[in-house]
Amino acid sequence: MSVSMLTEQELFGLFELDAAGTVLYYRMEPGDASPDMAGFNFYDEVAPFENVEEFRQHVAQFTSGAKPADSFSFDCRYDGWAQPVKVLLARIRERVDHNNTKSVLVHIRRAA
Repeated sequence: MSVSMLTEQELFGLFELDAAGTVLYYRMEPGDASPDMAGFNFYDEVAPFENVEEFRQHVAQFTSGAKPADSFSFDCRYDGWAQPVKVLLARIRERVDHNNTKSVLVHIRRAA
């Protein structure tokens, strides 16, 4: 795993990911400064948490399913602690082919 572009304090926001996990669009929570992440792989270069592979599996499971949207709770693990988050997922489909998922919106926010 390569070094992350973000720290745990900057993780919260909206990310649009293609099938490979490349960031197509992002909008961070207000007040969070962030580097330009477009074109970088979310799982390998952006996400700073240790259990990112488990997170990737959740997104992949959603992508392979049929639901238009879903959500799950997740604990992002860092060195010695965990940040509980709520993850909302929505698929963006091709207008012509509604069975083809073009990309996935991943919204990560603090757990309530």
